[in-house]
This record gives sequence, structure tokens and C-alpha cells, in this order.
Amino acid sequence: MELKNYNNINLNKKINKFNSNILLSEKFINYLMFKGKKSTSESIFFNIFKLLQKISVKNIIYVIKFSLINSSVIISTYKIKNKKKRIIREIPFIISSKKRIFNAIKLSINFIRLEFKNNFLINYKNEIIKILKKNSDFLIKKDEIHSSALKNKAYAHFRWF
Repeated sequence: MELKNYNNINLNKKINKFNSNILLSEKFINYLMFKGKKSTSESIFFNIFKLLQKISVKNIIYVIKFSLINSSVIISTYKIKNKKKRIIREIPFIISSKKRIFNAIKLSINFIRLEFKNNFLINYKNEIIKILKKNSDFLIKKDEIHSSALKNKAYAHFRWF
């Protein structure tokens, strides 16, 4: 009986990992989607996998997950306007672990769309490689977000949203 329970626990862990991979891929495809064309975003997603697979020897899913973890923003700010004094305060808060990954996907896609207007596939592949080598412009932008949040840590007790 003990072995059966142990096998069920391992099976549940494998199912959870599989579900998290599906959830990540669906979110990635949804953030890539432009004007409701899901088929083109799926083809872009799988072409990114193919390009990375040609370069890397390691498992591509782990490469992408590691790059998302490296590029995830931990602390962010929330802007609150004071209507009477017309002051805008930026209140820092810690993002939950699930939202960090989704935020990293969204920020990385938007960053590449804004910085590089043409050939999204090659630019995203190069950006993932730069993130893994830790010399990306996106990581500099992430550090700027963290530093701006830490500058406003005096307002951290205003957290009511």
C-alpha cells in the first residue's frame, strides 16, 4: 500500500508539471496573438522552439522557463492619484510567483515588439540567449523597475489596493 501511495504522489507531480507547461504555452500564445489570429501566434511559438532547438543541446522547455525566471520582475509599483493635492504616489508591492512568470512573458514580448520592428522570431531567440548569458537590455529594464520600486519603499505601508 505504501508503494501505491508513493506512485500516486509522483504521478500527481508529473501531471501538475504537465499542466503548468500547457498553461505557460497557452499564455505565451495568447500574449503573442495579434488581432485575434491564434494560428499565426501558434506558428510563431513553435518556430521559436525550432530555432532554439537548433542552437541548444538542452531541453528547450527548461531553457525558456529559465529565461523567464531570470527576466521576471519581483517588485513592481502601483500608481495612486491623490485628487485633492494632485500628487501621484508609486506604491511598491511584491508580485505573486504565478503573476511574475506571466508578467515576464508579456513584458518580454512587448519589449521585443517595441525595440525591434522586424523579424520577431530571430530577435526573440537572440533575446532569450542574451537573457541566459545575463547581458540583455531587458534585464537592464528589469533592474530599473526594481530600483524605482525600492526608491519608493517609504510608501510601502499604503498598500490598500
